[in-house]
Amino acid sequence: MKPRHMGDLLSINICAALLIFSITFLPAGYLRIILGFPFMLFFPGYALIAALFPGRGALEVIERVAFGCGLSLAMLILVGLILDKTAWGIGLYPTVICLGILTFSHSLIAWHRRKLVPEEERFTVSFNP
Repeated sequence: MKPRHMGDLLSINICAALLIFSITFLPAGYLRIILGFPFMLFFPGYALIAALFPGRGALEVIERVAFGCGLSLAMLILVGLILDKTAWGIGLYPTVICLGILTFSHSLIAWHRRKLVPEEERFTVSFNP
């Protein structure tokens, strides 16, 4: 698979890893806020949409963004409900770890499913203006 077919997934995973690093090792600051909103409200849902619809013709980009936001909110609520029933409770670190695991696992599934789609039918995001 060429890198251009996974640029969106790679950038989401890099931003998620940066957020996890900043929360773990850096004091509270603007980097947490800047990376935290898309990490909670977009990344997990977009990775799931990419896993469910690896082909180009299934959804348009705007539909992927809208469904990604909606699914991320739904997953955030479910993660909160599940964490509330565990010994860890709802906190910063358990929530970040759970959302990070969801994002990385959905991205791996999306990467694998995109590999199975013929190259001319794979979904790609063009970062050119």
